[in-house]
This record gives sequence, C-alpha cells and structure tokens, in this order.
Amino acid sequence: MKSHIITYLSLTLAALLWSVTTQAQSTSNDLDDMSLEELLNQRTALHNSTKTGSAVPEALRDAPAAMVIVSAQQIERRGYDSLDDLVLDLPGFDTVVTNGTMQVVSYQRGYRTPWTQRTLVLINGRVDNHLWNHSAQLSRQYPINSIERVEVLYGPSGAVYGPNAFLGVINIITKSGVAVEPNSTAVSAGLYTGSFNSRAIDLNVRGNYGDIGFSVGGRIFTSDEPNINDYSEWGYTNPALLSDPIIWGNGIGLGIDPATGNASPAGDVNVDGQVQDGEKVRGRAVGAYYDPSDNRSIFAEISLSNWTLGATYWATDEAYGPYYSFADGQPNGHWVHTSGQVYLNNRFNFSEQTQLSTDLVYRENRVGGDWMESFDNNVSLSEWNNFSSAWRFEQQLNHTINENFTTRFGIKYEQKQLARLYETCNYFDGLGLCPAQAANSSDGLSSDGSGVLNAADISSLNPSPLSPSVGKRSTPKGNLTRTIDQGVFGQFIYDMGKWRVNAGLRWDKNSEYGSDINPRIATIYHHTPATTFKLVYGEAFQEPSPKELYGEYSGRDANQSLRPEKARNLEFIAIHQGKYILHDLSLFAAQYANVIAGSENVGSRDIQGFEYRGDIRLNNPLANSADITSKLYYTYTHALAEQQYDNDQDAWVKHTDTQGDIAPHKITLIVNLPIQQHWNFNLRGNWVSARELFSQNPLRDQDIKAKSFFKLDGNLVLKVDQWRLGLKVENILGEDYLMPGVESASSGNDFTIDADGFPNSMLAQVKKPTFTFSMSVEL
Repeated sequence: MKSHIITYLSLTLAALLWSVTTQAQSTSNDLDDMSLEELLNQRTALHNSTKTGSAVPEALRDAPAAMVIVSAQQIERRGYDSLDDLVLDLPGFDTVVTNGTMQVVSYQRGYRTPWTQRTLVLINGRVDNHLWNHSAQLSRQYPINSIERVEVLYGPSGAVYGPNAFLGVINIITKSGVAVEPNSTAVSAGLYTGSFNSRAIDLNVRGNYGDIGFSVGGRIFTSDEPNINDYSEWGYTNPALLSDPIIWGNGIGLGIDPATGNASPAGDVNVDGQVQDGEKVRGRAVGAYYDPSDNRSIFAEISLSNWTLGATYWATDEAYGPYYSFADGQPNGHWVHTSGQVYLNNRFNFSEQTQLSTDLVYRENRVGGDWMESFDNNVSLSEWNNFSSAWRFEQQLNHTINENFTTRFGIKYEQKQLARLYETCNYFDGLGLCPAQAANSSDGLSSDGSGVLNAADISSLNPSPLSPSVGKRSTPKGNLTRTIDQGVFGQFIYDMGKWRVNAGLRWDKNSEYGSDINPRIATIYHHTPATTFKLVYGEAFQEPSPKELYGEYSGRDANQSLRPEKARNLEFIAIHQGKYILHDLSLFAAQYANVIAGSENVGSRDIQGFEYRGDIRLNNPLANSADITSKLYYTYTHALAEQQYDNDQDAWVKHTDTQGDIAPHKITLIVNLPIQQHWNFNLRGNWVSARELFSQNPLRDQDIKAKSFFKLDGNLVLKVDQWRLGLKVENILGEDYLMPGVESASSGNDFTIDADGFPNSMLAQVKKPTFTFSMSVEL
C-alpha cells in the first residue's frame, strides 16, 4: 500500500509540474477554440454520461476509472440476446463458458476465483451477487430488451460501493418509464428461437403520465442446450459413463438386477425393470445425457414524484452439462439460483445545491437442486437447498458547494440472515443438514448416510432411495448466521481548470470480520478537449462468503478463520480522441493480500496489465449508409501467485509462479457495417492466447496448457419502421477447442479410471456454428 501511494503522489506531482511548464504553449485547449470539425469529433463515447464511476452523473472522461459502456443500440446491433454474450466481448475479462449451472464464469483483470465472485454486479446500482456464495449469475435470465445500457468499471471501488467491489463493477441500467415522452406508453417485445430448441420471449412496457412513471419487463427462456455430440471431445464427457453399472450401479446404470437376474434399463432407480415417471428428471430418465435450461425474470418499477417503488425477480434452472465428470455426476439433475429484491427510494431536494437520496432494500436468494453423485463407487441421489435474506438502509447526501466543487456523504446499514450449511438429505452421515433424517444421524442434525449405497449393492431389494424434500420454512435457527454491515463514506470532486480531483474514503464494519477503510483518489488532467490523462489509486476488500466459512460437505472444505481479501490498485489511463479513432488505454499494477482459494488464505497475488480500448468511426462508402463503427480491444495480463497448490501433498505451498487460467493476450475486434437505411451487419472476432492452467488442476503438472483459439460471430439485422428481424450465427468457423475447468478443475485426464475429481479439468465447447433468429418490435 505504501509503495503504491508514494508512486501515486510522485506521478501526480510530476504531472502538475509538467502542466505548469507547458500551459503557455497550449493554444487550443478549450472547447471555444475548437473548429466545427473538432467539435463533431467529440460526439463519441468520451462524453457519454455514467453514474457508475462515482455514483453521481459525470462524463466518461471525468470518471475516476477505466470504463466500458455497452448501449442498447450496440446490444441490438451485435445480436446479444443474453448477458453472457455481452461479457464474452469485454476487454480485461477471462470468461469461461461452462454450459453448466453457472453458464459462464468470468475473471476480471486476471484474478481467478471458483465462480464470478470478485466483480460486483448491480441492477440500477443495487447489488445482485448471491448472498451466500457471492457469485454473479451471468446467464440468460435478464430481459435483454429492458436494458438501456451496461456500464463496466475496472478496478477496486470499495470507497464507492463498500464490501466486495473488489475487481470492478458491472452495472445493468434498465429502461425507465420517466424517459418516455410525457403522457405516453412505449412497448417493446422480442422473440428469439434458435439451435437446440432454444426459445425466449422478452417484453417491456413503460410509460410516463404526469408525475407517474412506470416500467415492467420480463423474460422467459428455455433450451434443450447442445447435445453432448455437439461439443469438443473430452474423455470424462463420454455419455457411456452415465450408464456404466460399475460406476452407477444397477439403477441409474444399465445392467442386470442382482436379486432377480432381470434386465434393468438406465434410469431404473428402483431396479424394477422399467423407468416410471417418478424416477425421471424433467421428463427424462437419468443415465443418459440431457441438459435443459429454464430461466425467467420480471423487473417492475413505478415512480411518483420523488418516490420510486420497485421489484426484481429472476430464476435460473439449469442442468449441469459438461461441467462435471460423467463418472461423478449425472448432468441432467437441475440446479436453481433465484434472486428477489423489493426496494423503495426517495429523493428529497433541500435546494438546487443539496439533495438527499434514501434507499430501503429487501432481498432473498436461493441456491439448490438435485444432485446425483458417484464417489468412490458410492451412489447417492440427494436434494440441496440454501436460503438467505438481507435488508439494507442507505442514505446519500449530495451537496454542490459551487460549480467546481461537489461533495457526497452517506451511511449504510445492512442486516443479513445467512444459512450456514446446505440443507442436504440422502447424503453422507454427519454432512449437510437434514431435519427429515436428523433423528437417525450420528449428530442428530444432518443426513444419516442411509441414502448412500455402494454401486455393487444396488438391487431391487436395495434400491437407491429418492431424497426427501426440505422446504424453506424448515430451516432450523441453528443453521442461521446473522451479520450486520455498517458503512460511512464521503467523496469530493473538485475541478481546477484542466484538473479534476476525485477523492473518496469509506469505513465499513462487519460484525464477523471487523472494520476496514478503503480510499480511492483520482487525479484527472484534460490536456486538451481531445486528450485526458488519469492517475487512479483505489482499494477494496472482499468478505469471505458464508459458503467458504460454513458450507463444508463432502468434497469441499470450510474455514471460519478466513480473513477478508484486500485489493490495492494503481492505474494510469490515457484517452485521446483522434479524427477517426478514440484511443483509451490503461496500465495498472494490483496487489492482493489474503487471497482465498480452497477455503484457505493462500498469500498474495501480484497482477500487472495493459488494456487498449479503441473506438473507430469511418465514413461508409455505401450510399445512404451511416458510418462504419468498430471496437478494437487488446488485453495483456501478467498474474503471479505467492502460493501454488501441490497435488502430491494435497496442500498449498509457498512458491511464486504464474497464477494460471488467465490468457496473457486477448484481442477482440467488433465491426459494424450499416447498409443503407434498413440493413446492418455486425462481425465479432475473439482471439485468446494459450494459457497456463491453475495450480489445482492436475494437468498443470503435465505441462498441459489451454490452447489458443479464435471464435467468430456474426449478426445481420433488417430494421423497417418499428420492426426488427435478426439472424445471429455464433462460431461461424466451427472452432473446436477446450477451455480451462473452473472451481478445483480436478478431474485430471486419465480417462481409464474414475479419479473422483468432480469438476472437469478442461471444459468442452460447442464445436459447430449455432443460429438464433430474432424478431422484435418497438411501439
């Protein structure tokens, strides 16, 4: 921390001295001195407005961070029909497509975690990460045509957002009824259909009548998902494993009932010779590959004068796909994530200079579902559930002292009720929590182990029992932990001619982890209206998730002694608007302490990186056609970890080396070609370099790397009046490749044995082109 602050102050002082010596030489630094052509060149994203950088409106060039904004128009042109599509194109993110219960897992700025847990995802400024495991579910549940824009902030932002704004922020801004023309209603609807029987419907209705504004949006998405033969080859996703009776017994497996000698088909859980409806999962027999998805959401908001009442709800119901080894988990069990929020906001204007905003939020999360497991040839069919809730009160006072000096102060109080363990029945004795089996368990609280059978012992006389269901209201008080978060923060923004200083400080206290102070200070220099330099220092802390603290069960550890992680980041940003190209580059050095991996604090990580974000605009040679626009992103990341996992010792050891799972180089090129008035063609290419694997992955000991790949996507749109037809083709070239596994990625690659490493070491990807047809209307 001390070295970063000294560097920050030294660079700031040098910049000030340089500014003083060159001020007299500058003759064209004010907007008043610019030509009409120069002024028109400023129409790009450089002057877009954002609220995410400082939680107050400001131009993008004034934001105290590197940022990327994806507008509704860009979403439409690129053919994004879900949030995971969008994240795949973001610079500075290593995104793994799992096609499992977490559709994608993203690591921002080179920091590898089990899931997307260190980037704070917001909906209109309110946290949407899961209360129990801190993960963000970047999947197909968000109504894409209700999104006005997505603002992505890079770098720790604890001074603004408090706990867990560790690597950055993704803020989803939805369309507001207040923005509609007075006394009118706007309706937008979208229909999507495509490969693998994928279907979605989006609907958004918003209006503005007098002092009343309203917006209601929602989505329903279903898909059979790709067949296993559509994926790249990986030994542990061989569908024959799913019905192997040696692994799964004569029940799930295809075999002979030892008690009667009769044939037992795959999925015949009670081994009576036939698969009945009660033994099926979502209408299909287990023991064969099936990977359906069912996502839905609703977003609603109504405002009256200075009051806003809103609610959001979404649920993802996903099968496991190729996420786990087929020798350990059946993919067509389903896993559910839900998030529900209700909020009330009041904005009170004391005067033109002073405003008070009050936010009251209640939210609930659920995670759980079915799990069919074979571990060391022990088979179990279990059900898992976890329910957590929280309510938060926050006030923010904004005061403008004069046209050059604004301040922001606030307080936060949040109380969380967090489940400690999964409620798990039919599992190993003493693990999880099962009120339905507690009377017979060794500790009187958990599953009694009766649902776990050796595969060789399964027969019609001894079938695998179906798991009893455990409802939300049965959660015992002993399985709940209540925590209190308190926060106090302040921020000031001061403009001095070409200079802008943005400084914030926040104190947070958690009843479990204690208190922490996080500053952020940015010195911004507008050398000319077309050129801006920023120097930013920021800190943040990440709370250990309740899952890591308390959620121990077979195959996972927990540790109530975990300490919060700490991030410190120093960054230089340069932005220049040329005649055709907006150049935006970042050079950063980040230090992370008390890194959490495998429910342990495993030392530090040091990550340096360079990001280039180019925004290109060229004259279109086609008559009556808008300009050609393009985005060019390049990311370089160098990530070192102080400790590595030694698979032979089954322990973390001190040895500084590459962290793994992070590509040193990534390039994204997005080209948008309008064709006269009605057509638009968009092409997106992503190249990812080869990368070392994470140290927990056994393939790293074999010097195996994730190979480089290039994926090309295209989208063609026909727009006539309010109607739009689209055709999106993904993986146009049929790229055949694997991505690094997530979590512990421990399956290995000796496909001749069941190593009981559950998460696949490499994740198979869809190896052929896929298609999505869309039709939407704006009324």
